[in-house]
Amino acid sequence: MKEIVKDYLWTFDFHGIDNQKLYNTCIDVEEALKKFYPPIKQENKYNSFTSYYHQQYNLFNFPCPNLAKLYKNMITQFPQVIDTGKEYYVRCWVNLFEKGRNIDWHSHWNPRYKTYHGFYCVNTEGEHPSHTDYKIPNVSDIITIPSYDGLCVIGKSEGDGHRSSEWLNDGKFRVTIAFDLIPVEVLKSDEKFLYLEVNPTLIHNFIPMPLI
Repeated sequence: MKEIVKDYLWTFDFHGIDNQKLYNTCIDVEEALKKFYPPIKQENKYNSFTSYYHQQYNLFNFPCPNLAKLYKNMITQFPQVIDTGKEYYVRCWVNLFEKGRNIDWHSHWNPRYKTYHGFYCVNTEGEHPSHTDYKIPNVSDIITIPSYDGLCVIGKSEGDGHRSSEWLNDGKFRVTIAFDLIPVEVLKSDEKFLYLEVNPTLIHNFIPMPLI
């Protein structure tokens, strides 16, 4: 584990994952989703079908041994940086970028929810390197994290913005698996599902993240 920005942004090297098989699964997931959701307009902020529909599915619900290995890595390694005194739920999706595509500056959850966001690199290498840029609150310079397969990045969602670099390689997609970690109290009180009132489409797309 490396701390990139103190108490905000970290990187991990995950092991035991067959990224080629995981790549193939991600392609299969896109094909499956395209059977249920209409095509997207070429001009949109996501530049990826699976990213555009990221609220409609949880990648960890697709059966795949290497997704299970990714999930296990997250469970066992994230307690190094996350408060294990809380209960978290995870939502996960895949970003597939063809040549010339990327996702531009964006942010995730409102800072008051105290969530985390991250991504795992499945296929991010090639003749032309790729990277992810971060704008971190109270940090003047843009933080650039070079991408390589097996890298996992996690950070707080407390006001940062981030973007991926344009994918410049021919052939295979640039593939990353992104995720949000959300405290359970943001999603449900003892009386009701709180998030149902904000975004009903998401309520069934969370699974427990039991940090060991």
